[in-house]
Amino acid sequence: MNKGFVVITSAMLLALLMMIVAISLGSANLFTRFNVVDFNNKQISFLTARSCLDWALLKLADNGNYSGGESISVSNYQCTINPVETSGSNKIIKTRAQIDGATTNLKLTIVATDFSTVSLEELKNF
Repeated sequence: MNKGFVVITSAMLLALLMMIVAISLGSANLFTRFNVVDFNNKQISFLTARSCLDWALLKLADNGNYSGGESISVSNYQCTINPVETSGSNKIIKTRAQIDGATTNLKLTIVATDFSTVSLEELKNF
């Protein structure tokens, strides 16, 4: 009677241990998948916001009085160009794109006369 109890208890403990290992490996793969999706969303939001900057630069080159303050579509995504600011001889363009929870806020400062870049930075908030 004792031998059967020990065998059943050992089998149950071994099954429980195998189940814990399987669950932990499965959840690690699941979390890795979520990280990949978050990374891809961040990449898309960055590239969309960067496309908005390029659009604003094109509009400024066409019309030096371009004021921004518009939303544009880039493929299936939306981005916003904030009103263009003037600071001395520089123009400041701020864009924002949000893709499935991933947000990118870009601030580009250029020299207004020749469009050379003074700085490009990603900000947490405007």
